[in-house]
Amino acid sequence: MPNNVIEVRQITKVFKDGTKALDDVSLDIVKNQVTVIIGPSGSGKSTLLRTLNLLEIPSSGQVFFEGTDLTSKGLDMNKHREKMGMVFQGFYLFPHLSVLDNLTVAPITVKKESPETAINRAKILLKQVGLSEKEQSYPNQLSGGQKQRIAIARALCMEPDVMLFDEPTSALDPEMIGEVLNVMRSLANQGMTMVVVTHEMGFAKEFGDHIVVMDQGKIIEEGTPEIIFNTPKNKRTQEFLRRVIEKA
Repeated sequence: MPNNVIEVRQITKVFKDGTKALDDVSLDIVKNQVTVIIGPSGSGKSTLLRTLNLLEIPSSGQVFFEGTDLTSKGLDMNKHREKMGMVFQGFYLFPHLSVLDNLTVAPITVKKESPETAINRAKILLKQVGLSEKEQSYPNQLSGGQKQRIAIARALCMEPDVMLFDEPTSALDPEMIGEVLNVMRSLANQGMTMVVVTHEMGFAKEFGDHIVVMDQGKIIEEGTPEIIFNTPKNKRTQEFLRRVIEKA
């Protein structure tokens, strides 16, 4: 389908210790939609996300991005990664660079943009994430929530076609989670194609277009938030959601 930005076909991932992290997984990521991947710890969510830009190399199967088979030999994967922004649990900001330099270093060095173009876009994105006043600050002067918002802005500076989020709020104190989710909500409202691994069920319900439930390396159920949260068919989905609700 032309609306699919990413197509995952029968991906299996077995680690060197024999652990099967993904077991024959297939998934379509649709343009302008927010796909949210949920499930218990160790179910393969982050491994699946990392195979989308080949940070994890599948043991078998294929990943197509905008029609190109990323698993084909001889492919310049770095060119395709430029079109996939990724935000991790950790922030991975360069500690020796100011916020503005953190945002502009990749567009200038990788995309060969002029400093003026890169700086102008960075300032627009800093305003979008509510941190214009921090452009000359250094990462050690920022809170965890501010660092993660900067990390999101940095990914957006490359003008990606899709944004991948690997549990972006899990390392944050509770009061900082909201400020990061607000930025993600803003992106969702702008129609950014997003794939989000998260334990934040409120975000999944409110802004997910498509919910994917994983368990033991498999996709056990997928559908709209209404179906998954209100009338899940799979017994393991029901158990997982019940445990999450009891914890909340």
